[in-house]
Amino acid sequence: MSEEAKLILDKTYTCPICDNKFKSKTIKTGVARFDNTCFDLRPVYKNINVTKYDVTSCNFCGYTSITKFFTPLTPVEKMNISKNVKENFTPQDPIECEEYTFEMALRRYKLALISATYKGTKQSHIGYVCLKMCWLYQDMAEALPEDDPNTPALREQYMSEALNASSNAYIYLSKARMEESSPICGMDDNTYDYLLAALAYREKEYDNALKLLSGVITSRSTSSRLKDKALNLKEEIIAAKGDSSDESEQAEG
Repeated sequence: MSEEAKLILDKTYTCPICDNKFKSKTIKTGVARFDNTCFDLRPVYKNINVTKYDVTSCNFCGYTSITKFFTPLTPVEKMNISKNVKENFTPQDPIECEEYTFEMALRRYKLALISATYKGTKQSHIGYVCLKMCWLYQDMAEALPEDDPNTPALREQYMSEALNASSNAYIYLSKARMEESSPICGMDDNTYDYLLAALAYREKEYDNALKLLSGVITSRSTSSRLKDKALNLKEEIIAAKGDSSDESEQAEG
């Protein structure tokens, strides 16, 4: 048994769409050793990739979701999933494996994106899946072996996919900020606005990113850790904005 397999277990779920029971791998409580958080809030753990195991998928009807959104569902969501996912899904045998590979996890996230899209209720659920896919692609890029001649091309591909997923996350999470009540995706307003600022920075929407960060930095309810991250990101954005202005002036000259 691999070291990663020792940290996970098969948990039984009852699907809210088809009522079948199935198993999905999840990380045991308290075993993941946190290391740090990247600027876009991507979590990094020392002994396991948590993002790989944050999706629950029913192999009978295809309904798939970020685990914390798997249940409950509203009657409208159930109807939409049944009509657009279940009726078009071919039941599959359970996956027999010790642990999920990145490729397995990615397939599950793609199924989660389909379900989130057809739920038809919350923009934030779609955006959150896109965000997690962005994190997963970054993890895949970082996990590539340096001595493999195919690594440069694959890393470029994965990072391109990460940027695309980040762009989609920014679109949907920005809409959710205007349409949904806090907390969104379990985040308080300051954390959510910091995340939007990080995604805006990646989109080179520097002014919007700085505006969002200003609210985070001046809020009395912002934790010291988040405020430090916001200040660091603000410095990076100001530097990037300055470099961008210099490049524009040189082009005009």
